[in-house]
Amino acid sequence: MTDREKFLSVAKGYIGKNGNYVCNTKLHLGMVVDWCAYTVSAIMKDCGFIGKYQGGIYGFASDAAREDSGKYGEWFKKGTKSPQPGDYIMFRYSNYLVPIDKYSASHVGIVEKVNGGVITTIEGNVDGWGSDWAGTSSCKRKTRYLSSGDVYAFYRPYWRGESKPASGGSGTAVKPQSNGIDITYQVHTAGGSWLPNVKNTADYAGLENKPVDGIRASVSKGHIRYRVKLVGGTWLPWVTDREDYAGIYGRQIDCIQMELTGASGYQAEYRVSTAKSSGYLPWVRGFENKTDDGYAGIKGIAVDKLQCRVVKQK
Repeated sequence: MTDREKFLSVAKGYIGKNGNYVCNTKLHLGMVVDWCAYTVSAIMKDCGFIGKYQGGIYGFASDAAREDSGKYGEWFKKGTKSPQPGDYIMFRYSNYLVPIDKYSASHVGIVEKVNGGVITTIEGNVDGWGSDWAGTSSCKRKTRYLSSGDVYAFYRPYWRGESKPASGGSGTAVKPQSNGIDITYQVHTAGGSWLPNVKNTADYAGLENKPVDGIRASVSKGHIRYRVKLVGGTWLPWVTDREDYAGIYGRQIDCIQMELTGASGYQAEYRVSTAKSSGYLPWVRGFENKTDDGYAGIKGIAVDKLQCRVVKQK
């Protein structure tokens, strides 16, 4: 089990618990009226992750992002990256917040699942009523739309063994690097839309368990050509740079090939995750790589995430 999976597993155990359990039993603070951030802190403490992925026990929705971004994780505004399970999700309610900086938030929860534009969360301090909000609110699983005006930003811990920016944090993650050549790419989700562009390995393109039906890519030097294979179908024609997209809307993709041209001494390297697994398949370097049969993917199983980078040719 990865650290991110452990965090989500422990979070699920908090569903149904109340503020007294979080603030008194787990954190020994005394009862706190606004205890959503203490829920996240209690889960981090249970996992042994304080000082590893979160700097301390925080009591306000924005504190972890404000204090830890760049050190233990990365804060990003909605629309700049695709949310993923394990992210903190931050809300701004216009009638309940006077922002003091970009991190300011009214409420915080944990992203459990992402399905297109629908996010399943685990949140503390929700659905209370009357004058005894603290006593009647609890931890619950909620369904949110990413497009909701209340969804404001996210904070992603630098989970060990997973991608993170080159500066800050800890662990053995894949660091974004371009070797002087950047590759920019994006995917289209089946039944959904084009997701934001990703550069190198600063993030991944895709949504957890949401099959991909189109990809686009370009490079800062030379040219990138790519093609895809359809689930239950055949390989489609090659596409170069962003002259078009590779894929057919509504038809899931199971395999991808890429080749960098016009940049002597360098190759495109790429990998995918399938909709049936949260981990990635091995990196593939060039479509003629015989060890990996020259493609990223598993025939018959849809791709849900893509990562690309440019590396020196061996």
